[in-house]
Amino acid sequence: MNTTSNTIDRTGSAKSIVTWAVAPVAWFLAFLTWLFLGQGTTVILIALLVLPAPWLLWSAWRMPRPRVVTYLAEGGALLTGAIALYATVLAYMIASDGPAPLEFMLIYFGAAAVFIAAAIPLPGRRIAYGSAAFACVVIGIGLHVLSSETSYYPGIDWVTKDELFAWAFLGLPALGTLLQILRWLRRRNRTA
Repeated sequence: MNTTSNTIDRTGSAKSIVTWAVAPVAWFLAFLTWLFLGQGTTVILIALLVLPAPWLLWSAWRMPRPRVVTYLAEGGALLTGAIALYATVLAYMIASDGPAPLEFMLIYFGAAAVFIAAAIPLPGRRIAYGSAAFACVVIGIGLHVLSSETSYYPGIDWVTKDELFAWAFLGLPALGTLLQILRWLRRRNRTA
């Protein structure tokens, strides 16, 4: 049996691996280029910020598993998506003293829908993607509804806006990923 073709089947072609490994770097460089040179061309920015959504859905629904190239594509989509969502927070919240606008909430609800859609064909990602979707809903509602003139929320004087964002944006997906890994380890130990 030819082991070379078997290895290529499991990993993908070298060209595909390089392409998907370089894709997040290219996306980030395009984003930085827009940030420093292209401000004013909003259509390009919107296209860059939206691109991680179909990228994640493509890797979840259309790419074969288990292959290295698929995991590179999925990881790149998640990384660029996190940067895009963070940039959205900065764009809407840096100069805003009041609540986040309705568009901001809809963007984060859309991101939650993308995570849910990506989890459907991937049972091994449902907890992690579900917690990321929950984080998007918490941020969307939290920064839109729970607004006050101070940095603290009314009635919640132990949580600032920045702390809520950090807990939701970083903490919930990290917790979901940890729970997903623990579930995987538990299943693996059961079958061993």
